[in-house]
Amino acid sequence: MGTTNLAQDLRSKLAAPAILLAPGIYDAFSAYRAQEAGFEAVFASGSALAATHLARPDIGLLTASETAEIIARIADRVDIPVFADADQGFGNAFMVSRSVRLLERAGVVGIQIEDQKEVKPSSEPLSRPLIETAMMVGKIEAARDALINQDIVISARTDAMSSEGFEAALERVSAYIEAGADMIFVESLTTRDEMTRLVEHVGGAVPLLHNLLRPGDEVTAASEVEQIGYSMALFPGTALGAVGAALDDAFGALRSNPTLPENAAPVVDRLGAKPFLSRD
Repeated sequence: MGTTNLAQDLRSKLAAPAILLAPGIYDAFSAYRAQEAGFEAVFASGSALAATHLARPDIGLLTASETAEIIARIADRVDIPVFADADQGFGNAFMVSRSVRLLERAGVVGIQIEDQKEVKPSSEPLSRPLIETAMMVGKIEAARDALINQDIVISARTDAMSSEGFEAALERVSAYIEAGADMIFVESLTTRDEMTRLVEHVGGAVPLLHNLLRPGDEVTAASEVEQIGYSMALFPGTALGAVGAALDDAFGALRSNPTLPENAAPVVDRLGAKPFLSRD
């Protein structure tokens, strides 16, 4: 299925009553395994890409071209929509235009751009300072203008909940929708009441996305997210957490007893009969 059809497929799924589930993936293998598990979309998480390709935290170290190269390998291997985390667009509105073109050529059909500042204080690399609303509006407009395929979904993420509070987040949401965002993601909503108020505020103007990342949040099930009125649920950390734990266990066992386990399955068995010749 070409990217035009995949983009239309993503939009159709976002408009459907059932919530769209997207696990966080980090390379072609994890994306392929997600597809084989029956998921209908995958999310290339920025934190997962940084962790697996750099073994570093998600502090903006990956460049736009590096990200596009990783995404291209993922999109080449799967037949489901690939939704990509583009951080802050990798720079100002001019850089957003270039980044969107790179990611579109790589095969994504959904691109998420956030309103955090491009450069964080070196003393607080994980902080979430925000750019001005007008600057983010410019980035959204630049992203829309840069697209060749206008069916590609531009998702606008705001971190205002962490930095400025809920009401400020709602004000930004309204501005981002007016600027042309196809989907909205308000990060750090932790209660059912906050999520419900966001749904009421948006009033169905665009689909809403929620990430299920923190076990201590009030809402932790995709069924609840759907019931509240959201269209897409991300599970950005599930694969990365599972892989990290599995590697710790496997390498720890191998170091203490360097013997091939009897039940060790060749990786090729999990890639299909002709992994290097076709997608099947």
